[in-house]
Amino acid sequence: MRVHVLGGFLGAGKTTLARALADYLSARGERVAVVTNDQGHALVDTTLCRRDGTEQVREIVGGCFCCRYDELEAALFAASDAGATVAIAEAVGSCTDLVATVLAPLADRHADKFQLAPLAVVVDPWRVAEVDEGRVHPDVAYLFRKQIEEADVVLLSRADQSPPDVRAAVHAIRADAAVVAVSGTARQGLGEWLAQKPERPASPLLIDYDRYAAAEALLGWCNARVRILSEAPFSPEDLARRFLERMADAPIAHLKLTGLEPEGGHAAIVRAGDAPRVAFDGVSSTVREARWLVNARVAMEPDALVARLKDALSAAASPARVEWEELEAFRPSRPVPRHRYSFRCGSGDDASCCAAFYDRADVRALLGDSWHPGGVELTLAMAERLGLVEGKHILDVACGKGTSLRAVVERFPITATGMDAQARGESDARLCFVRGDAHAIPFVDASFDALLCECALSTFYDQPAALREMHRVLRPGGRVAISDMAVEGVIPDSLKEWVHTGTCLAVVTRGGRRIVGATIVASSRRRDDRRACPRRAARAHPRRSGRDDSRLSDLVDGDPAAGRGRRRRRLRRWARGAARDEVVALDALTGCHFAVARNAASMAVSSLSSAVGSSVVP
Repeated sequence: MRVHVLGGFLGAGKTTLARALADYLSARGERVAVVTNDQGHALVDTTLCRRDGTEQVREIVGGCFCCRYDELEAALFAASDAGATVAIAEAVGSCTDLVATVLAPLADRHADKFQLAPLAVVVDPWRVAEVDEGRVHPDVAYLFRKQIEEADVVLLSRADQSPPDVRAAVHAIRADAAVVAVSGTARQGLGEWLAQKPERPASPLLIDYDRYAAAEALLGWCNARVRILSEAPFSPEDLARRFLERMADAPIAHLKLTGLEPEGGHAAIVRAGDAPRVAFDGVSSTVREARWLVNARVAMEPDALVARLKDALSAAASPARVEWEELEAFRPSRPVPRHRYSFRCGSGDDASCCAAFYDRADVRALLGDSWHPGGVELTLAMAERLGLVEGKHILDVACGKGTSLRAVVERFPITATGMDAQARGESDARLCFVRGDAHAIPFVDASFDALLCECALSTFYDQPAALREMHRVLRPGGRVAISDMAVEGVIPDSLKEWVHTGTCLAVVTRGGRRIVGATIVASSRRRDDRRACPRRAARAHPRRSGRDDSRLSDLVDGDPAAGRGRRRRRLRRWARGAARDEVVALDALTGCHFAVARNAASMAVSSLSSAVGSSVVP
C-alpha cells in the first residue's frame, strides 16, 4: 500500500487537498483510505471525509502521529488489510519532525508493507508572507519553518485565489524541495504533485523540542458540538458567516465548522482578518434547528477562547438558543515521540538507510571528511591487504565524498571508482564517481580487481544481496576489504535504542548481547586456510535473513572481560574447520570466504567506546 503523509500548519488547506487527492485517486481505480489526526476529539476533518464517501476513514486523536505512532501503524495495517491500495495520512497542523518520527520508523519497520511517498507539506502562501515579514510569534515561526525544512515537496495551497509568490521564501528555508502550486477546491496541481520524485529527500530535523513544545502551547484548542434552536426560521449559512465574522479579529490559526445533518455544509476562517469561507450548498435555506461541529485553534488561553466562542455564537444566533455539548478546551502537551530516528529509511533511490544521516552537519563534524571511524589511516591499512599493484582497478562501495578512496589512489598506482547513493566526489584521470545502489551495483560481472566498503555494510537493508553483488563484480582472484564496527558487552538501557538510531547502525542481539557490525576482509577465491569472522555485518538484520546463526554466535557472546587473546585463539581453532562448518553456509549465501582484519579494526572502535559506555572490541 502506498502511503502519502501530509503535513503543514493549521489552516493551510490540508484537509481540502486530502479530500481532493482521495477523489482524484479513486477516479483512477485506487481504493483509498484517509487517516485524520488531532490533539483533541470530534474532528470536522473526519466528518467531511466521511461525508465525501471515502471508502475508509480512520481517526487518530489525543495526540499527533509521532506520539500516537502505534495507533497510526495499526490504522495503516487495518486499511491495507481491508483492501486499500493508497492511504493518505494527514498530520495535525501543529506537528513537525515527521521524517524522524513517522516516515523513518515506518520505512525501517515495514518496508515490505508500505511504499512511502515523498513527504508533502502544505503551505498557505499568505502565512509564508506573514512569517517572512516577522508578523508571527517567533516560536510559531520556528515551528512553521521546521515544517517546510523537512518537506520533500512543498505544496503552495489555494493557487486559484491569486496568492503571493513566495517560492523564494520557501527555497530560502528548504532549497532542495520541489514546490508545486495546488488547489484542493479547483483540483489543480494534483498530478504534478504525485509525479514529484525528489533527488535529495529531506533529512531528519535538527530541532529544539523545548521550542517546538512552546509553539504548540501558544495555541488554545477547542472542539465542541453545538445545537442552535429557534422558534423562527433562520439561515444556517448566514448564521455561520455572522459567527465567523465576529471571530475574525482573534489571533486565529484556524476556526472551522460543519453541519452534522446528512447534507452538511461547512465554513472556515484560517487567518485573523480573513473573510470567512462558507459553503452550505444543498442545505435547507431556512431551518429552526441546526447542529454543528466546531473546531477552533486560536492563540488564546483555553478558557478565554471558550468564552469568546460562546459570546460570538450567541450574539450571531440571537434570539435563538445555543447549547454547547461535548466541549473540550486545552493547550497541547509536550510532544513525546514513540520513535525518533536520526536517519531516514526508504527515501527515494537511496540504497542505504543512513545516506542522509552521514550528510548531516553534526555527523560530518564528528567523523570528518572520511565519514567513518578510523579515518584514512584505517582505509590505507586495509588497502595494504588488497594487493593493489600497478594497473589494478578498485571499487569503493558507499564511498561518501570519496576522501578515503582518493587517499588510496594517491598511495597506490591504480585506478578507482567510487559508488554512492548520492555521488559527491570530483572525478579525475584515475578516479571517477558514480551514483549507484549497493544491492544492484551498476557494473558488469568481473569488472574490478579489488573492492572496498567501509562502515556501510551494516546499514544496507539486505546485506547478503549486497555481498553477492560485490562478489559478482570482482574478477577471479579479486579481494574485498570491508570494515564496520562491533559492540560487545552490556549496553545501558538508556542507550539501547540510541545505539541503533543514534549511530545509524543495524543491531542484532545474540545471547543477551547486542552486536553491531564487524571488520572483515574477504577473498573471492575459495581458500580453506583463511580465518573466518563470525561477527559479520551481514547478520545485522536476522529477521530479514531467517538464518540460524546460533553456532557462530557462540564464539562472540562470551564475557568481554575474558581477554582478547583467548578470543583470538578460539577464532583460530574454529577457522581451521570453517570450510566444513558454518562458512559453507556463508559461501553459499555470498560466494565469498571471510577473514578477520583485527589490526585494522582496532583503529575504528575507540570513538564508539566512549559514546555507548560499553566495551568495544575489534
